[in-house]
Amino acid sequence: MNPVSPQNWLLKCAIAAALPLLVYAAIALAGPKAPPLPTGRDGALTVLDRYVQEPVPTVLLVGSSLTARLNEAYFDTPDLKVVGLAGGSPITALEVALARDRLPKTILIEMDILNRSDDPALVQKFNGDGAATWPSPIRSAIAFYERWHHAPPDRNQAKAAAVALLRAPPSDFDNRVYVERAVREWSTADQGAIMTNNLATLQRLVEEIEARGSRVYLYSLPLAGALQNSAAAQATAAAAHARFSDDRRWLPLDGSLPDLRWADGVHLDERSAVMIAQQIDRFLRNPAARP
Repeated sequence: MNPVSPQNWLLKCAIAAALPLLVYAAIALAGPKAPPLPTGRDGALTVLDRYVQEPVPTVLLVGSSLTARLNEAYFDTPDLKVVGLAGGSPITALEVALARDRLPKTILIEMDILNRSDDPALVQKFNGDGAATWPSPIRSAIAFYERWHHAPPDRNQAKAAAVALLRAPPSDFDNRVYVERAVREWSTADQGAIMTNNLATLQRLVEEIEARGSRVYLYSLPLAGALQNSAAAQATAAAAHARFSDDRRWLPLDGSLPDLRWADGVHLDERSAVMIAQQIDRFLRNPAARP
């Protein structure tokens, strides 16, 4: 075995040290554009980070996981974004949107789930006040892996899949056990003071948005029959319409279509989500129908 000269040894050490430093520097430079490190609020972090990193859209839909089912690829309306927060509230998304220098021209707010308040920690994080607890390059490296591993579907492929869904018959999945469970859960949910406070907050946010020149509309996504007719859903709808009494502000979504289906009574299945997205498209295409 030939002995390694001191010069060769030093050169190899220098190369070995330089490579990780170069990678570290490259990741650090890209860090600000990387999505946040997945933690306890994985879905909401990803959705909100994507919204604040991308240009402000013309049309924005905000809501809960019900709205998240409305894939952006299902819409024909150009420059439309969907911010649906699983387990969250539209209030959180609106507060993040208001923190940006410019607002979407049109904002649509889901009004199905009104017993959830905003998430102050998320709002602070995306208003620029939250401090990262991991070094930026490490967070960015993990985030890049997450973005690669969970890359969004190609829009053209998603659109083709939506067309195929509409051509197929509606699902015959028996969701009765899930509907019964949802009815029980909704019957025990707090629909009183929390909902009243959230509606007051929404009214304030709507006024702030419209004072900045944007227009706000409201919508309630249809639920399965038993859930739609439940006392909780009826109370939510009554309170929302009492607070926002101008009917012209509400999207006229038809939840009575016989082909609509729900995976669990609450969340539309994919085929039904396409159908509802088409109804929203028609509303947005018809300015004469809007105030």
